[in-house]
Amino acid sequence: MTVASFNYRPVGQVHVSFEEARLSPGTANHRLVLPVNVTSTWLDAQDPERNAQTLVTGGVWTDRPSFRWLTGLEPQVITLHGYATREELVLSLTDDQLTTLERARGLDDVALRLKLQSTLLTPLADAYPVANEEVSIRISRGRWLELLDQAGTEVSLLIRVPGPLTDSALTPPPAASDEDAASLAQAAARLRQARAEFHDQQWEHCVATCRRVLENVSRLVSLPSAKSISALPVDKRTQDQRWAAIYHSVKGMTNAAHHDDTTTDGFTWRRIDAEAILAATAGLLGRYTQS
Repeated sequence: MTVASFNYRPVGQVHVSFEEARLSPGTANHRLVLPVNVTSTWLDAQDPERNAQTLVTGGVWTDRPSFRWLTGLEPQVITLHGYATREELVLSLTDDQLTTLERARGLDDVALRLKLQSTLLTPLADAYPVANEEVSIRISRGRWLELLDQAGTEVSLLIRVPGPLTDSALTPPPAASDEDAASLAQAAARLRQARAEFHDQQWEHCVATCRRVLENVSRLVSLPSAKSISALPVDKRTQDQRWAAIYHSVKGMTNAAHHDDTTTDGFTWRRIDAEAILAATAGLLGRYTQS
């Protein structure tokens, strides 16, 4: 059992023992609940009328893949007694944060570091009212998978595509053109634009912008042509050729949002269509530009 102790010398301590975490699923945002038992050593355990209040705040860091900030703890006023009382410490996690924790843990447990502060709302005469404590919380691999199962379909897929904000200073400037240059920074910017259009419910614009991303991919890497791939039987294609076939299929779908003709006139774009194209485009950009 993990225990944190807030020292209010010379009066006494507040002991906080942590129990097994649980998850309350939400829509794009979820509550990771840490049940705790709280005891004050200076209050009489035989007198339930004696109590004090403290405000617990803090921040949460993750140890994997490196020590970094995760989220803040929801402020909680706790009534202290001389006997153990059950309370809850809560942190809110977005879909992105949940999936980042899942990806970072690998095959291990989830490791969280809590930096807590307890501020007595009823100050003691002989003790400073603020105490700090740092504690490590581990959620076992099995329990973590149970929590993710509870979230179920409420958790979306996070695709990370590392992209620079600018290109290298050693890269020569592109020639003047109406088209995007062969630039990973430009491709990443276009992908962010497509995501913004998706959030604005501009489904067709989102798909059309994904086309610009995929065009930049073909300038950044050498790809087999669609014609050369179609000439080969499916079962005879190499892995690279099969990836290229996926690329050309997705790009062919995005072309329909960019051109108006008799074939594409009946095309309609829904949220699920734009979502699928955006996810495929992000995946292909990551696949072809990450070594």
